Amino acid sequence: MLEHLWLLISTMFVFLMQVGFLCLESGRTRSKNNINVAAKNVTDFIVSACVFWLFGFGLMFGPSVGGWIGTGEFLFGQNNTPYQILFFLFQMMFCSTAATLMSGAVAERMRFSGYIYITIILSAFIYPLVGHWAWAGAFTDGNEGWLENLGFVDFAGS
Repeated sequence: MLEHLWLLISTMFVFLMQVGFLCLESGRTRSKNNINVAAKNVTDFIVSACVFWLFGFGLMFGPSVGGWIGTGEFLFGQNNTPYQILFFLFQMMFCSTAATLMSGAVAERMRFSGYIYITIILSAFIYPLVGHWAWAGAFTDGNEGWLENLGFVDFAGS
């Protein structure tokens, strides 16, 4: 029960990173673009969360094919335990944070529609694929990515 609570609190802290990035980006852009930056951050959270639920989690933590890509756990949540659902939410927050990091790099430089397309690609393929290589074994024992098999240990995306 305590590990459930810890994972829930950690998930909320990662979600607060979204707010921090929104404040940072709106402070670094011209005042006429503050609403656009806020809309991009809210939209990228919604889009990345939906895409990660549809495809991303399955590609990241599904049964591994040679340590390169996952092939199951799509549309996550139907028959999972409460701890697994909390784990999914925690990972979904990190996927959304990765999309928000990209938002700061393209603030005032990209059309809104183009930004949404990039968020979809990042949330559906780039983040889950690379994440599978390093973290696939975190959800299911023995389901390791190729970097995990080589002894790679990742500390907070570094």
